[in-house]
Amino acid sequence: MRIALVADLHGNLPATEAVDADIRRRGVDTVWCLGDLVGKGPSSAETFDWAMANCAVILRGNWDEGIALRQFAANDQYYYAQLGEKRMRQLGELPLEHHAWLSGRHVRLIHGRPVMETLQSTWEPEKALDWLFEPDFDVVGYGDIHHAGLRTLNGNRILFSLGSVGDSIRVPMAQYIILTCKEGKQKAGFDLQFIYLTYDVDRAVRDAEQSPGMPQRQAYIQEVTTGVYGRVPPASKGGAV
Repeated sequence: MRIALVADLHGNLPATEAVDADIRRRGVDTVWCLGDLVGKGPSSAETFDWAMANCAVILRGNWDEGIALRQFAANDQYYYAQLGEKRMRQLGELPLEHHAWLSGRHVRLIHGRPVMETLQSTWEPEKALDWLFEPDFDVVGYGDIHHAGLRTLNGNRILFSLGSVGDSIRVPMAQYIILTCKEGKQKAGFDLQFIYLTYDVDRAVRDAEQSPGMPQRQAYIQEVTTGVYGRVPPASKGGAV
């Protein structure tokens, strides 16, 4: 079984389309999305619709929840208007976790936040990461951190982060993972392939420049062109950014 694991589409349609084409070319069996379908980029409705049409599993990320519950800054009305009430309701109803037995390993998939109170890197001290594996998980995978990572921990445990389809940090390319495994509790190979794709970044920039009212446009453009984080933390609901 070959599973494409994607996360953090963040309204970047050119990156999402590049990943879609690559997934189809590779002939995976299913696509699982670990959250943050929306926000940041100019095409949240389109990336939301892509996930709903193509992903067998979709988790709720921190941006999905924040927008669905109107928790962010006042100018996030930009996203509300794009998405409409039906999509926002669906965002708020997405599950926070997906658990599965794959190749004899108990796998826990989350977005990061809101399951994590504070976003944690794969390279933090092992004791700080132990809670992610409770009560009996062998593998934990997550998005949110926007750069890929892989770590083996004591007790034959695996921790990995996906990187980001639409807003990757450090390496400004569309990123996702292909997991090759066998369904069920029988021991078998467990192969994680990290994919880095070029895509039409110039188009992503044009999409942002041509989208009136887009919050923190220059921060988004900086991130997709350089991989350097540029966003100012959003003001609380009712405030101004």
